[in-house]
Amino acid sequence: MARAFISAPIPAQVVIELRRLNRSQPEVQWTNPDQWHVTLQFLEHCDIEVIEESFLQIRAKSSTAVLGPRISLLGRNNLVVPVGGLTDLAHQVQTSVEPHESLKNQLSFVGHLTLGRLKDANRAKLEGTPVSGSFVVTELELVQSVLGAGGPTHTTVNRLSLSPQFE
Repeated sequence: MARAFISAPIPAQVVIELRRLNRSQPEVQWTNPDQWHVTLQFLEHCDIEVIEESFLQIRAKSSTAVLGPRISLLGRNNLVVPVGGLTDLAHQVQTSVEPHESLKNQLSFVGHLTLGRLKDANRAKLEGTPVSGSFVVTELELVQSVLGAGGPTHTTVNRLSLSPQFE
């Protein structure tokens, strides 16, 4: 069984802008900018081939993702950039892959991009930093995630183009 997720990739220009943030605090385990994304659906234990079939059947329109307004904590230790505007897209993705066994007891969708995880700190210096911007999500990615000692390794299994917002 695999661990996977369906995500909205982050455009290069947004990655460039977010890389300008001061990510030097040693008490934060920073995520790799090359793996930044917005998870629309997480699949803990799945048959990747079965999920890929469902993934390729998704019919959804592109959506505008809105960053901000401030870097915050999600849960106790996830330092994130909130991402709004993708709730409908996440719902379309979730209904396309149901009723998959690994979707039982899923948390509600909260759009975010994870910058890092607090290790030995109660607060991240970046918490509360204003951030803004938007981008249009024009494709989805099905990504397999393998946990390792250095953190997860992500491999894109497939991509799916979304239909334009306005037809």
